[in-house]
Amino acid sequence: MFKSLSLILCSCFLLTGCITTQSSSGSHHDRVSREIAEILAKSEQDATVGDNIKITVNLLTTSVTDYFAINALMQRTYGDVTVTNRPEIDTESGLQIVVAGEDFRAQLDIAKRKLKSSEDSELFLLLADGATGSINIGKEIAVPRFFYSGRWYNSINYEFRSAGRSLEISARKLPSGLIEMELTPVFSRFLNDGGDLKMTELSTTVRARPGQTVVIGGDTSSDENVARALLGYSKTGEMRETLITATPRIK
Repeated sequence: MFKSLSLILCSCFLLTGCITTQSSSGSHHDRVSREIAEILAKSEQDATVGDNIKITVNLLTTSVTDYFAINALMQRTYGDVTVTNRPEIDTESGLQIVVAGEDFRAQLDIAKRKLKSSEDSELFLLLADGATGSINIGKEIAVPRFFYSGRWYNSINYEFRSAGRSLEISARKLPSGLIEMELTPVFSRFLNDGGDLKMTELSTTVRARPGQTVVIGGDTSSDENVARALLGYSKTGEMRETLITATPRIK
């Protein structure tokens, strides 16, 4: 009887041990699977870290007459991918920042061949994800004053004929694959104390696919708006205007 009882108890212990081992093995397998999944996810995330954003910028400077024809190409845009912080201020400034349509570049190349006089220069920014850089537009200013409904000024009156004109650009990659750029007009060596005037109220946030072209232009017909001050200047007595394109890519 004792032998039978011992055999039964041993069988129970063995059976229990088997069940425990199988359960432990299953838990271990699940844990390892989770760890592998976490490692893979982190690897994919780390693979994107360190990628840079290259922004190719073209400055096309023309006569005022030619500029109106070039600027009209901005109608070939995707308006739904441009986000401005304060559209009403953007309208008053005359500035227009949009993402160009698929045929913009081809149409621009055709228009360039018809220009009477133009200067076309190319430069680029190479930014780390989330970093900020600056695009220099020029040093001359076309108008004696302009209005800026910003935080500090309602209008600006000055005697300067020379001031740095630039665009500050911040760029970052979004999880969707789009590149987000924030563009802010800046006038340097402009204030009486020699400081910079950074027009944060006119900062424009643009989201576009890599390779899409962002166009910076606007209505420069007024002598008292920011677009004319930022994009226009006088050269040997002739008024000149600049159309800017910026194309971001992952480098």
